[in-house]
Amino acid sequence: MTIIQKLYYLVLAIAFISGVVRHKKLTTPFRILTYSLLATIILEIFARFLGTKFKNNALAFHLMSLNGYVFYSFIYYFLFISSRLKKSILVSIFLVVIFFFVNIFFIQQPYHKQFPTNIYLVTNALLVIWSLLLFKQMLQYSLSINIIRQSIFWFNTAILFFSSTMSLSMEMLNYYAKLNWGYDIVYYLWVGEFCLFNFLILIALLLDNKEKSSRIWAPTT
Repeated sequence: MTIIQKLYYLVLAIAFISGVVRHKKLTTPFRILTYSLLATIILEIFARFLGTKFKNNALAFHLMSLNGYVFYSFIYYFLFISSRLKKSILVSIFLVVIFFFVNIFFIQQPYHKQFPTNIYLVTNALLVIWSLLLFKQMLQYSLSINIIRQSIFWFNTAILFFSSTMSLSMEMLNYYAKLNWGYDIVYYLWVGEFCLFNFLILIALLLDNKEKSSRIWAPTT
């Protein structure tokens, strides 16, 4: 296990433990975020098992692609005010689940060591849209707290960063896996992105507090 991989697991574990310890103080979206970290840990263990046992952990990454989108979309569902956006998120989850099964059985089969780039291209594009729309909502409405002390800001920044970079990383992983060279370089970049993402999530979980962070948005003047 590389140093950067150990760092990733460490940050992931600290973020999850922080969410568990602060669970009673967290608002509903960030409780869901904590559950998503638990699901990620389970899938990471599953990925290591598949990699060790079968030398192919693509199936775990397929599951991760769906796991991330479903959890993060539900978080946005609770953060958005617009009922139209809430309905759009629910519809998108339904369509992504259908596409997930089509992709895993007919297009990018895990047993061919194909990573779910098709799913990531779709879900990351959707998450970028949700994050930009939430930033727009944050400009139109305000919370009585400094922006850098808002858990919503750090969560949304994490999603925007992760979603805008991960699709490219997954595409490069697929490309270099076929060529059997250059894979390690892309891998380090990919794990580094996960480290930064989980660090931002950790900040969000440490800042969130249902007693201080009111979910009642007020129009800016």
